[in-house]
Amino acid sequence: MGILDKVREQAVHLKDNDKVKEVAEKVKGKVDDVQARRKANDLLADLGRLLYAQHTGRTNATAEAEIARLVAEVRALEDDGLTILPDHRS
Repeated sequence: MGILDKVREQAVHLKDNDKVKEVAEKVKGKVDDVQARRKANDLLADLGRLLYAQHTGRTNATAEAEIARLVAEVRALEDDGLTILPDHRS
């Protein structure tokens, strides 16, 4: 194999590595998005349980603090770009 063939082979290999890196970054972005959505769903489910408890008179002394914490976590996800609720403002 000539030197030019070796250089060409290495160039193709490096090009393929760039593609692998690009795909890996896209996959990581998708995984991060799915994880954020799951976390948001869990937080919203916890908020729903606390709201139900409030409306049925079954909250404890720490409910308000827990609600504030959960809302703060959901807002942080929104600040990071995750859409929690569709914007219906007109």
